[in-house]
Amino acid sequence: LLATGSIAANAQLDSSEIAATVEKSQLVVGKRYFISADSLNVRSSNSTSASNVVGKLSRNDVVEVYNLLNSGTPLVQIKIVKSSSVRSDVAAELYISKDYLSEKEIAFQSGSKYFVIQNVASERTRVYERCTSTPDCAHKLVLETEMVVGRPEVGTDTDPDAFKTWLGHSRVSEWVKFYQDGQGHYPHWYRSGQDIDDIPGSISSSISNYFGARKWMVRGKDGNTTIYGAFGWYAAKVTPADDKNGMNYQWMHGTMGWGKDGPAAIEMTRGFLANLVSNPGSAGCTRLENRAIAFLRTLLPVGTDIYRVYAQESTRESQAKNTPLSRYAGVYNNPGSWDYILLTDGAQRSGGLAADAKTVMASGAYIRKDVNLLERGTYEYDRYPDAVALNYNAPAASGRSGDRYRINNGFTKNGNNFKGYFLVDEGRFVNYQHPTSVGRKVRVSGLPDFRNSVPEFLKATGNHYEPAVTYRRD
Repeated sequence: LLATGSIAANAQLDSSEIAATVEKSQLVVGKRYFISADSLNVRSSNSTSASNVVGKLSRNDVVEVYNLLNSGTPLVQIKIVKSSSVRSDVAAELYISKDYLSEKEIAFQSGSKYFVIQNVASERTRVYERCTSTPDCAHKLVLETEMVVGRPEVGTDTDPDAFKTWLGHSRVSEWVKFYQDGQGHYPHWYRSGQDIDDIPGSISSSISNYFGARKWMVRGKDGNTTIYGAFGWYAAKVTPADDKNGMNYQWMHGTMGWGKDGPAAIEMTRGFLANLVSNPGSAGCTRLENRAIAFLRTLLPVGTDIYRVYAQESTRESQAKNTPLSRYAGVYNNPGSWDYILLTDGAQRSGGLAADAKTVMASGAYIRKDVNLLERGTYEYDRYPDAVALNYNAPAASGRSGDRYRINNGFTKNGNNFKGYFLVDEGRFVNYQHPTSVGRKVRVSGLPDFRNSVPEFLKATGNHYEPAVTYRRD
């Protein structure tokens, strides 16, 4: 879902990087500095009001200090020398916080031992634990779950591809609990001070997911039908975020429905009846079921890498029927288990209280049913890698086609527009490139290391075993 919320400056810096940041008293007018924050507000006036934010600089963008201003303001006036996300002429005057300027380029060190690969083609989100024992070792799958990506069936009058999910490399810049988009098109899942009984009921408690989902269709501020709680329990904002060199403000977030509904809210977006009445698919963001996004909120700190790709899937080992991959034999038909307690505490807050049961109990939060306890339960998550086969007899929106945006016609082996393979059991790529040769089918942006190349730790070579392709019948 497209959103325009404000992102605060989020700097995940180690001690050496903090030491490199220059104090305001030591800044020199006319000198150039590197930005040391992952996402730093650029303002059009000497004020910290939310209304004057005109863009967000990224780590290692270069600025020149133009005016130190007075000692009573936390801002300095700057000129933009180089930026991947903000134009130098975005406003007549530009101001940023004094606290995120460095004389040296900052080497990014991820705050997470995990990274995320979201395959838009197969509509799967996978989390991997980094392998660091050797430069070319395979990574380990931690979680695999279905997601909904930006729908290609509709767009705007000027851009038929406006709601597609962009590909590229970004990082989690902020976690927000019960987020609502900046324009208020999609109401919060829960709003601070709200009566819990006002939240729509469970999707799966109705005679069908279709009728259950209808409970979550409400009238928005403009009088049109919209989805209540479309951003779900948690939203991970990303950086760079903008629509010039960033990810078009396409967050990773939850959805409508309760944890007890499981993947029902994901599955119903793929049904004919649901789309006939109102297409509830994403407008660009990647949407996961609420238990999954709550688990990721616990697992993935700010700074975690997210790679969005459009790839044909394969595995290093041959996937013989009913025979597990040797690396994952211990988790074959053996899901992981995570206990959660979802409270109202921290609603609408950046970094709001996670739902991890151990974290909640350790926080000392007072838990009262019908007061602040929303739901508690156990999420059994898939930790076994399954490559999604290309199946051109399946509808593109079914989650089973492996080619959501239909970059191939599916009738013949000739004209395959996929470039390389994604090894789902290793979290690495063989000869992969974003398929940019198919017109406007996909859009690539984000951090520069994954636009026209693949980072070394994600590269692989050698034999692999892609599942058989099912081509369309004439």
